[in-house]
Amino acid sequence: MSLRLKTKWVACAGVAGVLGVGITGAVVSTAAASGSTKVVTHKAVSPVTTADLSFNLSVSGVTTSPVTITGNGEVDFTNDAASLAVTIPAALAEKIPGGSDAPETVNAVLSGGTIYLEVPSLASIVGEPWISVALPAKATSALPGGFTKVASVLGNVNAILTFAQKHHATVTSLGTATVDQVQATGSQIAASKTTKKGTTVTLTGSVWADSSDRLVQGNVSVSGTAAKGTVGVTATVNLSGYGTPVTITVPPSSEVKPVPYSAVAKVFAKFLGPLRHG
Repeated sequence: MSLRLKTKWVACAGVAGVLGVGITGAVVSTAAASGSTKVVTHKAVSPVTTADLSFNLSVSGVTTSPVTITGNGEVDFTNDAASLAVTIPAALAEKIPGGSDAPETVNAVLSGGTIYLEVPSLASIVGEPWISVALPAKATSALPGGFTKVASVLGNVNAILTFAQKHHATVTSLGTATVDQVQATGSQIAASKTTKKGTTVTLTGSVWADSSDRLVQGNVSVSGTAAKGTVGVTATVNLSGYGTPVTITVPPSSEVKPVPYSAVAKVFAKFLGPLRHG
């Protein structure tokens, strides 16, 4: 069995947590619609140092039926580290070499510029409980800046809204509500973008901030045309536990099988091709 086959679904599952947060960030990055309205503002606090998160990510149009992935984890913005436990549905789990038609939980850790993945059904094939992928030097050197930027944004939702408005998204107030057991103030963001090929990507989302302007919840729904038809993505990310201690543990080297980054990069290029070129 080739390395590409063995790592394909490992890579997809391990990136699910990143997608959950990244899709929420797309609320502002794809903004290209016109018009905006004034939104409620708060006094921003300092960049956050730690946070707990949970997410729900659903993708339609890529497989015969929608696929939903859920997960939770912790982030240490001071030490540029994160850990996630991602539950993938049976439809994906059965495609993992050695997998069965039952949901499976994949654990992922990012620390020191290396990503570690634990996929139970792969253990007998890989020979160790975990695999590791060392990021390229350029990506590793960019991690501190990336963590710092995200920490600043999570502690200043007004910055998200200001960015969206400057990029011509429509921003409207949703008032106040109890979100994930927190009294929060919400804002809706709507945008659309037409690609050079004439296809249009539409996006609607919302961000909810606590009284200190820290992000409590982000929701987003994106739809667009890909090579094989219409693709839709919906995601919800909840954040809590700001500033509380977190424990992110790297697996011992005796339990880890290193996998070359180049092999994983080729897997992602092939897997994401239809979405990128749609």
